[in-house]
Amino acid sequence: MSASLRPARSLRLRIVVWITLVVTAALFSVIFMTRSVMFSQINSNANAAVEQEIDEFHRFATEGIDPETQEPFTSARRLIETYMSRQYPDDDELLVGLAENNLIQFDYSSVSGRFPPTLRPGTPLAREIFRSPQSSGIYDDPQLGDVHWGRVPIDSDQEAYFAVAYHTAEDRAQVNEQIRIITLMGLGGLVASTVIAYIISGQILAPLRHLRRVAAEIANKDLTQRVPEDGNDELAHLAHEFNRMLDRLETAYHEQRTFVDDAGHELRTPITVVRGQLELLESTDAEGRRRSIELATNELDRMSRMVNDMLTLAVADSGDFVDLADVDVAELMIDIEDKALTLSDRAQLVEVAEGTVALDENRVTEAILELFGNALRYSDGEVAIGSSYHGEGAERVLRLWVRDRGRGISAENQASLFDRFTRGEQSGNARPTGAGLGLSIVQAIGRAHGGRAYVDSTVGLGSVFGLEIPAPAKHHGEAENS
Repeated sequence: MSASLRPARSLRLRIVVWITLVVTAALFSVIFMTRSVMFSQINSNANAAVEQEIDEFHRFATEGIDPETQEPFTSARRLIETYMSRQYPDDDELLVGLAENNLIQFDYSSVSGRFPPTLRPGTPLAREIFRSPQSSGIYDDPQLGDVHWGRVPIDSDQEAYFAVAYHTAEDRAQVNEQIRIITLMGLGGLVASTVIAYIISGQILAPLRHLRRVAAEIANKDLTQRVPEDGNDELAHLAHEFNRMLDRLETAYHEQRTFVDDAGHELRTPITVVRGQLELLESTDAEGRRRSIELATNELDRMSRMVNDMLTLAVADSGDFVDLADVDVAELMIDIEDKALTLSDRAQLVEVAEGTVALDENRVTEAILELFGNALRYSDGEVAIGSSYHGEGAERVLRLWVRDRGRGISAENQASLFDRFTRGEQSGNARPTGAGLGLSIVQAIGRAHGGRAYVDSTVGLGSVFGLEIPAPAKHHGEAENS
């Protein structure tokens, strides 16, 4: 399924859902752990109460004196009744004895105003306490809930026992009520956190919505819209980078439109000339037809050169323009001189730098010959060619240059020389024949090497055009210039 056909998924909704899930998981984890801790505390308290009561009875049975005889107890029943008469058990605590096959219990309601639980003979709880082989345990009573009990024998021959039972139903009910309240409060907090997450996520995503709105409103004819860059967070940085991208797109768009307009203007003239000459072929004599064919051919050649130059610049704009390799600069300059001499005997190599530099030999040769051809068209006399190093260490650059003794170029005109479809004034009265793309290609070659094309001209003295290519020094023994 294509991206345009997929159902839209709100990032805001996803943030709110994930926050809600995390808060819900944390809430129920806290509730579960709190409930477990509170129930564990109830069990610990019940066991401690039973153990404390059993220990107190042990001490009383060992050290106690019958108040009637002032002697140690001789009757298990009398011991149990005397001990119970002196105790005030907790609300959830049950003291019970077994002597002579009878259960012994006290009614404390007249003293405490409460109605304590009682143990009826023959009930499952009574059988569990007095007939179990264990001396303590926990019994799940249907009415009292979990009952923690402990038993201590008094007279094994008569089967006399003292027992303590602690029921936890009320404590557990209180815990469940507290958990219910905590759960309701947690659910309220969950709703509040969801609402807050919705509001905060909306504020966080507001720049992204603005970004989307700006991107949707951008049209081919209007690339001027920008996203506000408020703050110093990641979204502000995203907006900054988005605006920089729009700046590059706007610059590229205007350069493309300018290039297309200039190319159309430049191509329109040779097309018109060729069409006019072809229309004259039938109405002219042999000499006129020859002249027309020659003019049409020249214009077609100029169009071909222009198209080739535009293709070269298109390749340069794509970024895949140069193939760098270590090249011996001295040999390169000698080759360039040989090729320049085939164009004109006015070429003269006057300075040669030595050493190897990473560059594209073919592109650099193309650039220097283009500069040499321009010097031939725009000046008279000798045209010097040379190369030299400038700077030190990592800042060192290689300059390959062409110098003429022409009329020179004014400072205000130098800034636009490397623009596309820009021509200089040719010497004499001849009309410039180029398309104004040669220096643009030289500039593209320089930039592709990480350097630049440059011009240094003085009116009346001549001009120096050249390439400046980074050439960091590799070792101290390398010669700078010949």
